[in-house]
Amino acid sequence: MSRVLPEDVLLKIFVALEVPDLVRAGSVCSSWLHAYNCLWKLGSWIRPQTPSLIYTTKSSGASDTGFFSLQENKPYTLSLPDPPIRCRYLIGSAYGWIITADERSELHLVNPITGDQIALPSVTTIEQVKPIYDSNGAIHMYEYSRYTGVDGYLDPPSVFHLHKLRDYIFYKAFLSSDPSTGNYIIVLIHNPYWQISFARGGDKQWTWLPYHACYTDCVFKDELLYALLADGEIHAYNLNDPLVKPQVAMEGLKGCPPPKMYIAQAPCGDLLQIWKVPEYSEQDAEDVSDPDLDPSDDDEYFSVSEDG
Repeated sequence: MSRVLPEDVLLKIFVALEVPDLVRAGSVCSSWLHAYNCLWKLGSWIRPQTPSLIYTTKSSGASDTGFFSLQENKPYTLSLPDPPIRCRYLIGSAYGWIITADERSELHLVNPITGDQIALPSVTTIEQVKPIYDSNGAIHMYEYSRYTGVDGYLDPPSVFHLHKLRDYIFYKAFLSSDPSTGNYIIVLIHNPYWQISFARGGDKQWTWLPYHACYTDCVFKDELLYALLADGEIHAYNLNDPLVKPQVAMEGLKGCPPPKMYIAQAPCGDLLQIWKVPEYSEQDAEDVSDPDLDPSDDDEYFSVSEDG
């Protein structure tokens, strides 16, 4: 007589699996498939996963993507919904989802494992973008204005073809939580001048944060968005506050900041600033004025930020 494992036991087993093994488990039988689907719908199944690589090749179809499992050292081919994945730009990833920009410069969330796709608010609802219509009422160009909430207009507007705007406007994208739950926020760092806009799941337009520009990176922690400025200053935003004004969580650097800076959450929960500085040649090293900076050190070093 066969016995079926209770679903709660299956779920405890499934949450410990790597993604490829989890997908295989869902194909064993109807009860395992039901547990597998429940886990995806909950959006809370994710355990720390071994990174996987996403890529496309000319030999595969335009809607096919390669998925290389580093844990298994094995490639897979996955078919994703249109628009064709090969024609999209990838500007971010989190919680098993990727954020892509298609040939019309429109943004989509895509889950490469399940094939689920979520259309994000139109690029025409970003503050600095306006649609240009043809004689038939269809959008055929975009007007892109270069201004910030602090400095106003810095350059005259430009006009771009639909596929070209994404080359100029998108920088990075970030997710607050798993979009499978429907309760998430997506944040864009976009041009001109690395400004921030955000949207909640189900929103029809982007909300612009006009208080500052020159943001280089973001991270969500404790329901706050921490945004890193190019000078090292960190701002904390409560995106659930109707006023959504920044609070300074860490002051900026005096003098010349490193050329590349990032922000990340350490396993202990603290926020880290990651500075990337170039390696110096022996000739360059003679010109280094700071005796504490050893050009033989690794080109990345870490600084714990105040997190408010």
